[in-house]
Amino acid sequence: MASEPESHATEPVNIPVWCVGHKIADQNLQIDDAIVEAEGNAGYDMITGSITNSRFHKRVLRTLAQAASEKRLQVHLDPLTADDVNLHPGPHISGVIAVTSSWIEVESPDPLYAHVSKQVLDMELAYAAFCGLGHVVVGGPKTRQNIAEYAQAISAALSHSTYMQLLIQLPIDDWVGDREALTTNLLYDPLSAWDAWNTIRTICRYSAQLTIALEIPPTLPDPAVIQRWFAEPLRMLLIPSHTFCPNSKGFPVLSKFHQALLTKYMRLRPTPHILLTETDIQPVIRNPGHSSNVRHEPLAYLIYIRHQQKTQPAQSIVEKFGSGYQDYLQAPLQPLADNLESITYEVFEKDPVKYNQYEKAIKLALDDRKLGEEIVVAVVGAGRGPLVTRALRAAELSGRSIKMVAVEKNPNAYIHLLRQNRLIWNNRVTVIKSDMRAWKPDFQVDIMISELLGSFADNELSPECLDGVQRVLNPNGGVMIPQSYSAHLTPIMSPKIYADIASRKSDPDAFETPYVVMLQALDNLAENDHIEKVWGFHHPVPNNILGEAASMGGGFVGLSDGGNDHNLRNSKTTFKVPRRGVVHGLAGYFESVLYGDVELSTRPDTIDQKSKDMISWFPIFFPLKTPLYVPDKSEVDVSMWRQSSERKVWYEWIVEGFVRTGSRRFRLGSSDLHSSKKNGCLM
Repeated sequence: MASEPESHATEPVNIPVWCVGHKIADQNLQIDDAIVEAEGNAGYDMITGSITNSRFHKRVLRTLAQAASEKRLQVHLDPLTADDVNLHPGPHISGVIAVTSSWIEVESPDPLYAHVSKQVLDMELAYAAFCGLGHVVVGGPKTRQNIAEYAQAISAALSHSTYMQLLIQLPIDDWVGDREALTTNLLYDPLSAWDAWNTIRTICRYSAQLTIALEIPPTLPDPAVIQRWFAEPLRMLLIPSHTFCPNSKGFPVLSKFHQALLTKYMRLRPTPHILLTETDIQPVIRNPGHSSNVRHEPLAYLIYIRHQQKTQPAQSIVEKFGSGYQDYLQAPLQPLADNLESITYEVFEKDPVKYNQYEKAIKLALDDRKLGEEIVVAVVGAGRGPLVTRALRAAELSGRSIKMVAVEKNPNAYIHLLRQNRLIWNNRVTVIKSDMRAWKPDFQVDIMISELLGSFADNELSPECLDGVQRVLNPNGGVMIPQSYSAHLTPIMSPKIYADIASRKSDPDAFETPYVVMLQALDNLAENDHIEKVWGFHHPVPNNILGEAASMGGGFVGLSDGGNDHNLRNSKTTFKVPRRGVVHGLAGYFESVLYGDVELSTRPDTIDQKSKDMISWFPIFFPLKTPLYVPDKSEVDVSMWRQSSERKVWYEWIVEGFVRTGSRRFRLGSSDLHSSKKNGCLM
């Protein structure tokens, strides 16, 4: 047996859980307790087995031959018998993944063969469901000419069991053309296999039962293709023995590119299974002149995969914090309408990066004040007081004397602030129970601090709240932290999230709701992963603008018609889309200038520069009711509005697809006008 590959890497304390299986090459092997136990003792977590055997195949071929001789277009197959199948119910079945017959071709141009193939598929899946199998690998379409026919058959097959998953086996990339033609007319198309999958899952209405078993070849495609599959519901990675190459000792290993792919895909949730195939047969020698060919030792492949499992890079801070939240949809907070619970505050307080940045900003603001004067510092919307603690520390570091005030409307958080003041802050803080918009102190504030930002910057009503409290800010040099913030977005493909929203049949407004979500399984469709700023807000607001709003009846309980017009926003942005795909929605992010050069960002392309490892905010997702398909070299227009009434703020959005021909631009299609008014943020 091959020894484990040498490595100088330190094993992580927490080894990820990988489910590694073995594909049995013998299509006539009867799968029983002894087989499953033996494979388990060898180190495998599962095995695959063919549902039916060659005896059944021969019976079908005889039936086909007879029907063809009689020139019949349809024929009814006799039911399965005990001699036709390799699988049987029993305790061992939990360690088995079934595989349908490789000769099935439901999309065959031969109507008789297609008719019989559909019967066989139905019979095999019905029997697999009877045996209690949870996963069945189904061979993908053999041709690209009749994908709709294949998809219709799969859609019908999904009805056999509500709990059984069908894993459609597909290559990571493919060639387009007639494989049976004698002349070479195949063209490489890296997204051909994805095109087939997109048609299948669309016809099957994004069924949660439908997933992918992806074949990993010796030569990998462009990283953009690898990312595209990352966005899809990968449930299994099939790695044949010929994908491995020999190391210096002749043992099978994966290339650096394959290792990176494995690391990337195995961080998806749920984690895909790994299925090793063709390890029981002598591998094809890819480099005949090479002196080091892979040693043919079947378990060497498993040993190497287990080695990779043990030496995976440690999770990042963001990954650890977000574990379990990947692609999990949450409604945005309503901090004005609801009084948050302590556990909610506690989650946000676990982010040291955010509060370190705030402390730096507060110290800079204090450093800009004259020494010797008492500076009034107020945290408005203080919650449980983390910013108060940071403001007091910043004052000590800057050597400034401050009057510290904490304003909080939540009566329960107010109690906690009083306790913090007594036990932690040594009664150095004036704690006020009030909605900041109704607060009427007999002094003016020099530095006003808030943490009202939402995932799209302004979606938790930071502009409206700070407008309402700005009147207590010292007009002679008073500053606000943050000083500004902006909203950013980009069109993305995220079938997993779309399927989740589509499954919420009882909620008629599911597609009209922006969701806070830790995005994971997605593909950025815009060229160079471009993210566009759509609007921004600055504080304090110029007095002439705020004064006009106030004269129109603005008040903390709501704004009369037109009183909040200065906080309305709209934008229209065009994104270039180099590769075809499906727009499922818009990913939203924000950036904020706290003070001076101290910033926050949730944008994937700037977060490391501005606030690396910050975890307080997940992105926001604006869904599309009907996904919008866009071809290669197309354009996507995104129109977005921030709307307001007396009692709430909401968003509206439209996505349109275009293609250019010369100097002309042609419309491909458009989404509905989406509006979150019913679920708007209440003032």
